[in-house]
Amino acid sequence: MALPPSWIEEFVQQLSLCLFPQGTPTPLGCHYHYEAGCWEIAIFPSMRKKSSNVYSNEPSYSPSPFSFDIQQALPLFEEIQHLDWIAMPATSENETGHHLLLEGIVEDVAVLIRVCAEVPKRFQHDQDLIVHES
Repeated sequence: MALPPSWIEEFVQQLSLCLFPQGTPTPLGCHYHYEAGCWEIAIFPSMRKKSSNVYSNEPSYSPSPFSFDIQQALPLFEEIQHLDWIAMPATSENETGHHLLLEGIVEDVAVLIRVCAEVPKRFQHDQDLIVHES
C-alpha cells in the first residue's frame, strides 16, 4: 500500500463532520488505497454489537445508522466530477454495498470517496471496527 499524502487524514476528518449519527456515535472506519492515479477512500461507521440474544450464544452485529450532509461535503472538493448513489450494487463482488460515491479533485489530486452505509464486507469481522452497544 502506498503511503498516503498528509492531506488525507485532515480531509477525512473534514468529511466526518458531514456525518451525523442517529443515536450514540460510533468510531468512523476509513480505508484508502491508490490506484491508476486516483486515491480511493472509503469511510463508514463501525458496527454495533447487539445485546445478547437469549436463544443464541452467537454475537450479532448491526450497522450504525447515520445521515450524511452532501451539501456540506461538496465545498471540501476543488472540483466535483461525479456524484452518485449506489442503491443496489450490480454484482456481489462490490464489497462496499450501498454507498454514496463522490469523485473529484482535492489538493490537485484525483479522489474517489465512498461513504458506505455499512462496514464493507472485508472489514465486518474486524474487532477493531465493532463497538459494544451500551
